[in-house]
Order: sequence, then structure tokens, then C-alpha cells
Amino acid sequence: MGGDTMTDYERIVEIANENHNIFKTKMIVEEGIRKEKIRELLESGVIEKVGHGMYSLSREDVDEYYEFQQRCPKGVFSYGTAAYFWNLSDRVPNILSCTVPRGYNTSRLKIDTKVRYHYISQELYSIGITEIISPQGANIRVYDRERTICDLVRDRKKVDMQLYSNALNVYFKSREKNIRRLMKYGKIFRITEELETYMEVLQ
Repeated sequence: MGGDTMTDYERIVEIANENHNIFKTKMIVEEGIRKEKIRELLESGVIEKVGHGMYSLSREDVDEYYEFQQRCPKGVFSYGTAAYFWNLSDRVPNILSCTVPRGYNTSRLKIDTKVRYHYISQELYSIGITEIISPQGANIRVYDRERTICDLVRDRKKVDMQLYSNALNVYFKSREKNIRRLMKYGKIFRITEELETYMEVLQ
């Protein structure tokens, strides 16, 4: 590699490091690096393709949660995946649960990871979205504790019973619960009665 090439490569490494080892063609082009450089690095095995227009320096170091949200920008981690992030479940999700607005086309995303999509109206989709740090240090979008509990209660007939009862038990015994917020969400989702029953039994 010549001096000029090395500079391009170093800049690509820098971009990758700033983005948790995931970078897009667009990011490289915006830095003034030609698209051909990506092809060259791919052919020499220096970088790997992880999705359409997405690359990484090393597949092993990719944060799967961050990578998923780069591919599915509207996706918010929910249900069992959100419960795991909030320590409401100790079960590492082998299938990611993700909520998207109704009408969002997930079939074009070409994602290898196993994902269970939940589709919901735009109005309800935006309730309780927050950002946390993934186990590997990336910023990811997830529903907050109270929204996670509301989702589990709302869809309790479709949710794994062990996950469900564990999450509710842990939540209501936790110091980090926010009952005011929970009841506010409960009113919107029309599950106030169910939540009041759980509060009486579990608190």
C-alpha cells in the first residue's frame, strides 16, 4: 500500500472505531474516499461485508444489537430483549424482539439474525423509547422498563409464561420502578385494571 492508500485506510479504521466497528459506504464517501477503496479492501480481506452497504473491520467484534439497529433504523428493542437489558429477565435473547411502526417494510432489510417483529401504530410506537448502552458499549434504542411491562401484560397470552412472571415479579419488587409512569402508560394501552391487580399482589 502506498502512502496515499494508507491514509485512506487509516481514516476508514477511524470511522469504524467511532461507529462500533460498523461503517457504511455513505460515511466513507462523505470523508472524500472513493467507493473503489472499499472494493479494494474487501478483495484483500482487510474489511468484511456485513450487510447491504455495510462493512466491518472484523466480524467477531461486531456488536449485534448496534448492527441490527443500523440495518433497521426504526427498530426499538422490546418484550424479552428489553426485559433482558433492564435485568427483568436473566435469559439472553436468542431471538431479538423488536417493535416497528405498522407499515414499515421489514422484509427488505435482509437481516440474518433471528428477529420477531411487533408492528404497532405510530402513536403507540413512540411511547417509552429510550437509549441505553449495549453490553459492548454502543448506544441502542430500547423501550423503558414501564413500556416493557405494559407490552408483556398487553400480550400476555402470546408471551412465554416464565419470562412474563419473572419480569413482573422483578419489576414490582425493584426500587427502580416508576409506578406513576407505569399507570400513565397503562391508561394509554387500556390495561389499568390488570396493572392495579398486579400491584396489589406483587408489591
